Order: sequence, then structure tokens, then C-alpha cells
Amino acid sequence: MKTMNTKKGNLFFLLIFTYAIIPVVIFGQSITPPQCYSGKRLLKEFIKEELVYPEKALQDKTEGVVEISFMVNKDGSTSNYRIVKSVSNDLDNEAIRICRKILWYPAVDLGRPVDYENKFEIKFDIKKYEKICRSRGYEKTEYPFLPIDTGNIVFQLVDIDIAPKPVYSGKDANFNSFIATNLEYPEAAFKQNVSGRVKLTFVVEPSSRISNIVVDKNLGGGCTEEAIRVIKLLRWNPGIIKNTAVRTWMCIEITFDIAKQSVAGSIPTPGQVH
Repeated sequence: MKTMNTKKGNLFFLLIFTYAIIPVVIFGQSITPPQCYSGKRLLKEFIKEELVYPEKALQDKTEGVVEISFMVNKDGSTSNYRIVKSVSNDLDNEAIRICRKILWYPAVDLGRPVDYENKFEIKFDIKKYEKICRSRGYEKTEYPFLPIDTGNIVFQLVDIDIAPKPVYSGKDANFNSFIATNLEYPEAAFKQNVSGRVKLTFVVEPSSRISNIVVDKNLGGGCTEEAIRVIKLLRWNPGIIKNTAVRTWMCIEITFDIAKQSVAGSIPTPGQVH
């Protein structure tokens, strides 16, 4: 277990794309609409990180809001994607590409999951996109492994030929040292005497980034938020099936130990994942 790093890190969020869920009530007012796995804030961050403005649209200075309709089925799968409000073929296609990567909990009617028509918007704004490109450090996604699977299936870790692996830089030789270097014990957790584990499940994308973060085990005092912040710093070599990069479920655990004033992390192996 490593001694924690007390240097405070700053995380700057610049939300450049608007995101909205526009419920279409088809079963009555008792329905709870579908919810994305990661929540709205993290979803906005993912769109900011993943979206690539089509080159032709940039050259033509094409901007606007693309609105997409799709079904969130009662098993959580999605289908019947269609453009409700079009801007251009290039922007429409990019909006749908992003939308298909988002995972959803189904709508609930009187405690039972039901099929539900959902709507989703992405706003394309060239000036804001240029700012975020400067902030994130890239314009186009450079995939660490080609070819990539475009079917958007998310595979379980046990079904992968080669499991995703974090990419470390500098002195961080493993996940535990990365956590010790980059994660700070939240001040609120110290004041509240909070210790324990945070467990996160997420999708490792072929782009090397993560998406659809789910909090499996929460810890108060800002520990969960800090764990999410740090895990989003990592880039990954994607999971491989038949020499193709695929989307893969992964999970991590981060331990906060106030008695030792330390933090530690682990990545379960396929045999440990339940």
C-alpha cells in the first residue's frame, strides 16, 4: 500500500455540447424515464472527450442541434435510431455514433421495466469545439489498436482474448502506484473519519478512454468523486477479440484507509469479476 499524494489536483470541466433527454410519455404519467448509466454530468464529459467534428462540416462551417429518437427497450437495449431534427449527413452520423455508445437503464412503470421512446440532442458549435480540442489536446481520435469493432457490443471480461490494460507513464509502474501518485484523500473524508472501498464498473472504449461509469460501491466524504476523477486520467489499451479492438466491461476498486492515511487500488482479474 502506498502513501497518498497530498498535492491537490485541479479538474477543469468545460461543457461544450448540450445534452438533453426529452421524455416522450407513451405509457402514462407514472413512468420513470430511462436513465443513462453514468449520470448526466459524466455523460457530458464523455461527449466532450469522444466527439469528433466532421472535417467537411468544419470546412463548410456547418453548425446546429441534431435531435435523435430511439427506443430504450425494457431489457436496457436500444433500437430504432432515427433523426428527428437533421443538420447535415455528417453531423447526423456523428451524433448517432456517439448516441449508440450510451448505455441506459430502462424506463420503469409501477416498478416494472417498460419500452420507452427517448430523445437525445447534441449541439455542434465550431468555436466551442475548437476550445475543447485545445483543452483535451487532440482533434481526432487516434486508436491504439486497429481494426476496431463498430458494432457497439460491450463484451464481458471473461470473453476477451486479451484484456484491457492501463497505460502508465513516468514512475507509475502499476495501478497501485498510479493511485498513490494521483489520488488525494478528500478533506471531507478526513473530517468525517471515512474509510472504505469505492468500486467502479465502466466500459473501456477502443479509443482508449472510458465511458458509462457505474458506481457499484459508494463511499462518502467525496471519496467516490475522487476515485472517478482519478480513474478518468488513465488511458487503456483496449480489449481484443480475434485481433479486433472491442468495447469491454472493466471494474476497479480503490481503498481509502484513514488510519494509515493512505490509498490503494486494484484491478480484478477475469476470474475475480462477478
